[in-house]
Amino acid sequence: MGSRRAVFAGLSTLDLAYAVDRYPAEDSKTQAADLFLGAGGPAANAAITYAFLSGANPALVTALGKHPLAELIRGDLHQHGVTAVDLTPDGTQQPPVSSIIVATGAATRTIVSLDGSRIHPGLDDTAADVLAGASLLLVDGHYPDHAVRLATAARAAGVPVVLDAGRWRPVHADLLPVVDIAVCSSVFVPPGVPADSADAVFDHLHAAGPQLVAITGGGGPIRYSMPGGRGEIPVPVVPAIDTLGAGDILHGAFCHFHERGADFPDALRRAAAVAGASCRFVGTREWMRHHDTQSMR
Repeated sequence: MGSRRAVFAGLSTLDLAYAVDRYPAEDSKTQAADLFLGAGGPAANAAITYAFLSGANPALVTALGKHPLAELIRGDLHQHGVTAVDLTPDGTQQPPVSSIIVATGAATRTIVSLDGSRIHPGLDDTAADVLAGASLLLVDGHYPDHAVRLATAARAAGVPVVLDAGRWRPVHADLLPVVDIAVCSSVFVPPGVPADSADAVFDHLHAAGPQLVAITGGGGPIRYSMPGGRGEIPVPVVPAIDTLGAGDILHGAFCHFHERGADFPDALRRAAAVAGASCRFVGTREWMRHHDTQSMR
């Protein structure tokens, strides 16, 4: 591999999101005001965000296969500058599909989906090869065996490992020892740790591995912990209409700013501004048409 590039590893879905003013009543028909159709999933959205902000071409290690719906995902990734490294190149499985109703009046979204738990990619060395010359690795914990294998290889190669932690899953016990930075949601609570104590979560995660830890809170402040101190970062107040993928976008933006030398709190602050701006538009792409990329590089 020539120039260094970021690598993202985890879930890709096909997102089908309808925008309506309010959530439909049961057993009714509703005319949507807008529609988003494209690749989704934590790692995929983060990779696309990173590609947009940086102008670089990251790799996404994920499971796609040969199903016709996978071609829609693959095409969208390619269009946005992301190179897909397929863990299941000969697979015929249907990729995960997320059906989403976005109630723009309340800025809420309701998602019905299947994750990647029904897909079990075999292990080989092909995916690990993508780490040659990598600048960083983000894992979202999906496809657990591959996530642990890639993170372990990255740690051995001196490649920084970032964890997108949405909710606690068994794989995290194996991932945390090889993670440098963990950016977690407020519902990510390890077993035995008080759910109402951010400090307890910080202490647990630091002891497990990551030296830099952040806990996001939706529209609330981002709490962070690093050697030398802990603090909070206020999140910009925006006229939100759709929060779909905002956390994924934050992770991708964080990787961009961190890679370019911003310190931990500043990278989080700048990433939160990008994620907040994305909530002003329907879907996970429209914000890009209104964004000044030069000011973000």
